[in-house]
Amino acid sequence: MGGMCGCFPRRAKAGVRDEPAPDCVFCGIVAGKNPERVIYRSERLVAFPNIRPQAAVHLLVVPHAHVPNTDVLGAADLELVEEMERVGRELLAKTAPAGSELKFGYHVPPWRSIDHLHLHCMALPHTPPWSKVKYVLPGVWLSSADLAARLRRRRRQRPGLLQQEGGGGGEAGTAV
Repeated sequence: MGGMCGCFPRRAKAGVRDEPAPDCVFCGIVAGKNPERVIYRSERLVAFPNIRPQAAVHLLVVPHAHVPNTDVLGAADLELVEEMERVGRELLAKTAPAGSELKFGYHVPPWRSIDHLHLHCMALPHTPPWSKVKYVLPGVWLSSADLAARLRRRRRQRPGLLQQEGGGGGEAGTAV
């Protein structure tokens, strides 16, 4: 499966952090292309509506750093993952219909269209209804809660990559 940004396959092993990829759609959005799409920006994260929504409300939260996918995250990256979900929840609280069921998660390699870590934040129902399949299948979909649990288990195994490179610690962002 090729990535829409032409960056698949990227090196997807622990320890790898690419500079912003010029052909990556999400790196372009982080860099300020299409500013009208951005609904949230902080020092570490950007959020915007999915160009191909698969739910009543479907937002994406991405880190500024070009992190290829969930496989490269280490235990200390737990804070990044938790911050991404916290931002997604706050945005859905403002944009989703009251009482909506919410879903947060990631597509896992190789089942993602863009090779830049991105959290899907959705207020259900899925639209169209059959699109639900790609947001529930094990091996294709990883819930944000399951990723956080995985990173907690790795806490003793190795440090997070963002912390190794001087990243980490986010400041409050602003809705745009």
